[in-house]
Amino acid sequence: MPMTQRRRLAVPLLAGCLAAIALACGSETPPSASGATAIRAMRFAGVDLAWALERIAAESGLPLVLDEIRTEDNTPDLGLYRVDVDLPAGPVDVALRELKKAAGGIDYEIASGTLYVRSNLSVTAKTPIDLPLLPKSSFKGTMADLINYILVTIPTSYVVIERVYGDPEPPTVEFEIAEKASVKDVLLQYAQASGLGWTMYRAGNVINDPTQGKAVVGTTIQVRYPRTSTSRRPQVFNLESTVGALASTSARLQVPLLVLDRSVILNTRGFLNLSSQREQKLPLVENLDELAQSGWGPERWHFKWKMEDGVPVIESRDYLHRLAGRDLLHGELLAGEFEGSLPEFARWANSHMKNPSREILMGGEIVEEMPRGKITIAPGTTLQQALIAFAKSSGVSPYVVLLGDVNPLSGKQIAHPNAWRGAFLQDLGEWLPTEEELRRATGVNP
Repeated sequence: MPMTQRRRLAVPLLAGCLAAIALACGSETPPSASGATAIRAMRFAGVDLAWALERIAAESGLPLVLDEIRTEDNTPDLGLYRVDVDLPAGPVDVALRELKKAAGGIDYEIASGTLYVRSNLSVTAKTPIDLPLLPKSSFKGTMADLINYILVTIPTSYVVIERVYGDPEPPTVEFEIAEKASVKDVLLQYAQASGLGWTMYRAGNVINDPTQGKAVVGTTIQVRYPRTSTSRRPQVFNLESTVGALASTSARLQVPLLVLDRSVILNTRGFLNLSSQREQKLPLVENLDELAQSGWGPERWHFKWKMEDGVPVIESRDYLHRLAGRDLLHGELLAGEFEGSLPEFARWANSHMKNPSREILMGGEIVEEMPRGKITIAPGTTLQQALIAFAKSSGVSPYVVLLGDVNPLSGKQIAHPNAWRGAFLQDLGEWLPTEEELRRATGVNP
């Protein structure tokens, strides 16, 4: 199955050296009058906190360093904080203060051209990474070379590097390591010298070695490149998939769809991204019938579809097989009128549910050039009916990915204190594969 691929380069302490590979998947603004880097006004109508920080960092031209915790059941940390806020244009530190006030969960500092953000959940997770253990020396190399140096010098620091195949190679840099620097210090130095951000996921798993003492195992560094677009496709996703084929069908035939799906691993990636497909460029009905079937017999299918008020409604197998979360789409809206973009509709719908609940829509970032729709909500209109009306009015294909309160990896209830429930509301066009992505997925020209 062609996917974006995340590459892991690991040097396990206490046990030798090995490498593992796991399948996976803005321009700088001038300083403000206060001396801080300035950004434009930004509007978030439901995004996760990590994504909002990535967008702010990209707009400011600052490499973003995120320091998070990796929980025992692999539940996300900052990825479960919901952000719905309009940030003013001006110094980036002012925007960050407003973001922290709205969402909480972080501490941050801007130093030496780098934005360092630490999750509040990771503050108490002190590990050898924070201790002043490195000797004075000169360093020259890539991020992988730096990690190798750290692991040789401090055997109780275990770090794994992850990066996505297709991304540029991290650059070679040079800098001086001060006496008694910490691992965190030199990782920040690399970000400053390279202009490249990263995310650290601190592990909570501790082992004891009779000669070396305690070691924290499983800490991961992911190299991050600037998030310069409003797309919420995650770092790990299938390049050629059913959802991509549906996006291609909608774009080719200029027919809006409503796609209903369910999250795979607590992000915007839905079940329909797991299957590998490409549209066959047939007429609409034949094309949807073809994409719906898996090719493995009548009992195995990707989705069912039906026509509602002139709009094809796609319901994925995972969406239909479980009831959890579907009440959100069947909930009634208050009567009224709406005009705006899809993210603005998410914000409007959240505040106009007839019977509000914990479940909400995450609409993404609002930008001026987005397509707009204008609809009238009559008494008794459900959220699903309103999405169909919006699709007809705007030409946008809403892609709804339900997110529940159970971690699909562990099967346990999510215990994160700030976890939200509801659905990601995306423009299906965000999942339209580019020709370059299709070449990477298949090795041939599309």
